[in-house]
Amino acid sequence: MSKWILCIRPTLFLCLASLSASVSATAAAKAAHQKLTIALDWTPNTNHVGLFAAKSTGAFARAGLDVRFVQMKQTSTTQLVGSGKAEFGISFVSDVLNARAQKIPVVSVAAIIQENTSCFAARESTGIRSVKDFEGRRYGGWGSPEEEATLRYVMKKSGADFSKLKIVTTGISDFLPTTQKNADFMWIYMGWDGVRAKLENVKLNTICLRDIDPVFNHPSPLIISSAKFARSNPEIIRKFLAAASEGYQLAINKPQEAARLFMKEVPESDSKIVLESTIFLSREYAKNTPRWGVQDVSRFEAYRTWANQQNILDLKESSKEFVDNSFLPAAENRGAGK
Repeated sequence: MSKWILCIRPTLFLCLASLSASVSATAAAKAAHQKLTIALDWTPNTNHVGLFAAKSTGAFARAGLDVRFVQMKQTSTTQLVGSGKAEFGISFVSDVLNARAQKIPVVSVAAIIQENTSCFAARESTGIRSVKDFEGRRYGGWGSPEEEATLRYVMKKSGADFSKLKIVTTGISDFLPTTQKNADFMWIYMGWDGVRAKLENVKLNTICLRDIDPVFNHPSPLIISSAKFARSNPEIIRKFLAAASEGYQLAINKPQEAARLFMKEVPESDSKIVLESTIFLSREYAKNTPRWGVQDVSRFEAYRTWANQQNILDLKESSKEFVDNSFLPAAENRGAGK
């Protein structure tokens, strides 16, 4: 018996030493990862599915990045990113333009979705089928100057009388219950509320912004960083976007798998909405572009010009100063999910 113990003991010591070394190496590698914070614009949803997929598949970790997601409560993502409290954020064209006008130094480094998938939507029973039908109706919104300017513009363009529209500030409210009682139509994203309505068998009439006027067909949402971080850490941004591109390419080609990975990371989400929404957005993430993330500066410029003309923005700076595609991976290096 003692001979067997003598034989086993050295082997055990070797195994323990090897295991200890392995654990130490793993801990050291994790400690060496660059810690990054991503400020989400809202609660986790399918706009973010590629980012959560990149985390779940280890794409961020393989790039040497330790990524943490935070949800915004009172501070905007442009303020948080511009002040350096988060390296990346999810934002929108109008928010980036307003931030630049306020001298908040943010830059847009990738387009998550190539086109604007938002629409004015009403329950079919309202009979609202065109912008002209907005007359005499109640619009439920969050009360921003951009909303009123957009409604005023599209109604004038369609020959409708804006003064006959009642704007009700409903805040950030749920579309389905709000349109049952407090509003006749709202401004929604088809990839989320549109999908929800379909799953709940609620028939909608929709008038999409990109169909009303091309000026509204800008990418939405965006990934932003700060000008300072972009200057000082270009390689980190490249690594981050290469991993994010992997995640979004997976969502484009294998939306069911991307949805499953998202649910793994955010289990409190509604799995049916997540699945159907990811399938819907898989056609939108890189629509009419050779690779995910590319930003068309001319579309930023068109909206900047429009917003200046509507007196809801005062920004003379060209969009090329803060829209940067240089950190995106080349088309042939998009990674998994191709």
